Amino acid sequence: MIPQVGDTWYVDFGMASKPRWALVVGTARDGRLAIASVVKITTEYAGTPYEIALPRVPWLREQSYINAQSVQPVRFSELTRKAPGQFDARVLAEVRTALKRWLQL
Repeated sequence: MIPQVGDTWYVDFGMASKPRWALVVGTARDGRLAIASVVKITTEYAGTPYEIALPRVPWLREQSYINAQSVQPVRFSELTRKAPGQFDARVLAEVRTALKRWLQL
């Protein structure tokens, strides 16, 4: 299954970080590599301009946030379980704005 932008997946980040939910912000069917770009979902919040508060959803037990500074590529095989729903378009727009700010685009 090829992940879609806006999907939330449970990702095994390996030894570098514990498994956690992540939002897909980039993927391509015609890409040379089978990878998606994701931003991690966390319960930690520091109030930086790169963090977005997420609405409460059934698959997240606590108030959660996305930090645009955590963007990273992951292989499709590291996406272990798709969330049973999606965030609304407003969340994805806020994440894109924070990514542009972080990457200075």
